[in-house]
Amino acid sequence: MEQNIPHQLVIRNKNGVYLSNMLAKSDEEMQLINQDGNAQLIVLENQIVMFNKQSIKLHDYNQQVKELEFTNLQNIHLTESKQHLIVMDKLDQQSFQLQILRFPSLESKGINFNIKNFKRESWPILKYSSDDQYYFIIQNQKLHCYADNYCVYQTDIGNCDYFSVQPNTPKPLVVCYSVMDFNIKESFLKIVDMNGKIKYEKKLHQTSDLEVIWSPNGQSLLINKGFHEDNTNKSYFGQNQLLFYDFPKNALRELPTYEGPIHHVQWSPSSKEFILLSGFMPSGAVMYDNNCKPLFEFGKDHKNKIIWGNGRFVMICGFGNLDGSIHIWDAKTLKQVSTNKYKSASLCHWSPCSRYYVCAKVTPRMNVDNQYSLFDYHGKEIINRKFQELYDVQFRPSSIKFEERAPTPTKQVQQEAPKKQFIAFADNPLAQQMRAMKAGEGARVLQVDETFGKQSNNNFPPGYEPPKEKKKRVRKPKQQQQQ
Repeated sequence: MEQNIPHQLVIRNKNGVYLSNMLAKSDEEMQLINQDGNAQLIVLENQIVMFNKQSIKLHDYNQQVKELEFTNLQNIHLTESKQHLIVMDKLDQQSFQLQILRFPSLESKGINFNIKNFKRESWPILKYSSDDQYYFIIQNQKLHCYADNYCVYQTDIGNCDYFSVQPNTPKPLVVCYSVMDFNIKESFLKIVDMNGKIKYEKKLHQTSDLEVIWSPNGQSLLINKGFHEDNTNKSYFGQNQLLFYDFPKNALRELPTYEGPIHHVQWSPSSKEFILLSGFMPSGAVMYDNNCKPLFEFGKDHKNKIIWGNGRFVMICGFGNLDGSIHIWDAKTLKQVSTNKYKSASLCHWSPCSRYYVCAKVTPRMNVDNQYSLFDYHGKEIINRKFQELYDVQFRPSSIKFEERAPTPTKQVQQEAPKKQFIAFADNPLAQQMRAMKAGEGARVLQVDETFGKQSNNNFPPGYEPPKEKKKRVRKPKQQQQQ
């Protein structure tokens, strides 16, 4: 390892919740925090929140500080500023109660809402601005904005059931939207300003799924729009569109992507660029700037997940039903740092310094072979631990500002020249070139205004031309041949 950084891991298994040094090799080296292994966690630097259906427990990593009991707790949410905790409790079969608690004291703020219908996919149904000065909630087809108990505005938004609040902005915009289901036949997207006026409104065609993706600084907005059916019958996964909201022009425009599904979109922590994974497998990974101009193509490969570190390193992975490959890139130099493979990974997290990462196989996704492995950014495995049942592993956050350092060069080991031997077909230069074209080892800087993906007339990656069509010979009729 490059340096001795005392990172810690929070581990949850069937025996309870533990705090462990990241280099610990046995259970004796772990500190027991709670014996309830089924409790859900919110891990912070100085506290850890554990909750189940009956209670919320606050622990400071040394002892339990606070405990609250509930009738049938459904879910909790900690605001971005970590000043308030939003709690949803089920009172009976037909009613829910939404409460706002101060954090970390867990004292009631005296603000409660009685909710009749609660959709889990819309949680949290009450959202604060980044500075916790305003909070927003949808009731009776109206968007309500409050400052404590004072109502700032009420705006009619129709059948919009979902919303997203602009982050890191004193007077945030609110994106309200609806998606198609059995009761809603049309989808709408509306953007509301702090005066309660609808700044932008658009009817969305064929939208059964929608994701609002704000940049961390709140100055850029992406919308991932999907539909569960594909009218062209080309994709089992339906149709996808990635839209960019142009703030100066107050308009939406579509981004060029590869033909096929959109697997993942992720902004960098600096908000200067984002990476998009799209297209049929092998999918294409492209980096855009915050004005949606394509900058760099990472090549095409079997990948479906993007995980940014502290801004320098980015991980492009193939998890789920793919082979578990992990490619780490330096986003500053646009060079690949390392490759690794971790099959059947259920989760993957960067350390606070982004020099290490942990991969794990956890229950219930994998009921056998539960374990986690710790790697450095070069892909070297530092430690591996196996458990009978493992539920969660994550790094304990840190407020230390780690220096953003370039990757340390690895030692080059001199290898002997290979002896002359028979070259199999799979290893000859032509086969290697074809695999490179298919698997996408051709990472490259994109030219200005370069078009690719859905805008091109072929399914080939940018830079490759389709094969020329052969002219068909047309036979002359027999009468013309006799004359």
